[in-house]
Amino acid sequence: MEKARLHSLLHQYLNNTINIVDCEELLNHLKKTDPAEIEHIIDTNLLDLNEGPAFGAEQSRKVFDRIKSDSRFSENSFIASEKPKTYKLLWLKIAAAALVFFTAGIFIIRHNKIAVINNKQANNMKPSVIVPGSQKAVLTMANGKVIILGNANNGMLAKTGISTVLKTHNGQIVYQIKSASPVADNLVSYNTLTTPKGGEYQVILPDGTKVWLNAASSITYPTAFTGNERHVKLSGEAYFEVAKNKQKPFYVSMNNVQVRVLGTHFNIAAYSDDDAITTTLLEGSVQITKNSQQSLLKPGQQAVVNNDADKILVSEANIDDAMAWKNGYFLFNDDNITTIMKKVSRWYDVDIDYRGKFDDQKFGGTYYRSKSITELLQYLEMVGKIHFKITGRRITVMN
Repeated sequence: MEKARLHSLLHQYLNNTINIVDCEELLNHLKKTDPAEIEHIIDTNLLDLNEGPAFGAEQSRKVFDRIKSDSRFSENSFIASEKPKTYKLLWLKIAAAALVFFTAGIFIIRHNKIAVINNKQANNMKPSVIVPGSQKAVLTMANGKVIILGNANNGMLAKTGISTVLKTHNGQIVYQIKSASPVADNLVSYNTLTTPKGGEYQVILPDGTKVWLNAASSITYPTAFTGNERHVKLSGEAYFEVAKNKQKPFYVSMNNVQVRVLGTHFNIAAYSDDDAITTTLLEGSVQITKNSQQSLLKPGQQAVVNNDADKILVSEANIDDAMAWKNGYFLFNDDNITTIMKKVSRWYDVDIDYRGKFDDQKFGGTYYRSKSITELLQYLEMVGKIHFKITGRRITVMN
């Protein structure tokens, strides 16, 4: 497993945001991994992410007991392995990191001081009529037929002549090619999957590539990949797990930017109202191209291409930040209110107005996307010099 992927899974588990599939992947990997490797990841990539006092053995033991009692740790778990003492030491270290993560909440950074909000208060607040986003999207076929996926029954949605389009019970559409024989170019058509504001969806393309679409996004793709290349077009944000095929490189196009891969995991944020296109690589390698400029990314790196320039800026990525939306939460990292409200607008399907200046306020912290928008806005009002007014589906931000 790539180091960046392992780090991401550990952080998700410790932050209690990991899903069942990823948790199983993490546990299976830890079963067959030298504990020293995991200890190194924790020491250099997890514990250093947070500041705070050292934790005593008694506190670590309490969290360790909590981890052992987790229902996800079955009798097949590595805790019951043949090296209990070694893994016990490892998980005491994880427990110390977990204590940091479990106590984190929504907080605002202003004048280099952080105010921590008690997450327990969130459970006592009434939900807003503005509900969080959910699995909803529209599939537009090549013949113009539009299928509203939220209303469609599970099972076969359509036939394209060379493939069958299915909707599964877990909120995804799947393309199944009818024949393994080569497909003629004239039989290929293009479909578009579009998520509205307040929606997300997953599609499995004809080659087996998995794509998760964030809110207010769309992807256009063929009903079969012919020739020596695979091409799709993206608007908005998506996470890709590209099926490996060295003979058929996979291309994602956005405006003048193109991402080329053979088989890898990466996230692309390419919203039209953002100033740049950001590609974050978790596994494998990708090549970023804009006009005459080119850069190759390694796992754990991020490429940023400004809309008004060709230069490609490559740096170390914050994997947790890039993957937060897919894992079900917002991650604010010293962000201004404009950046935060863009994410809020897309996920809760609201419009935003501003009255005043807010440049001196920076926010950070974690907030689950499944929670009420009212709770988030109330938190920000508690700790900052900022106020919100909700009128229908419009939020006014005021000093």
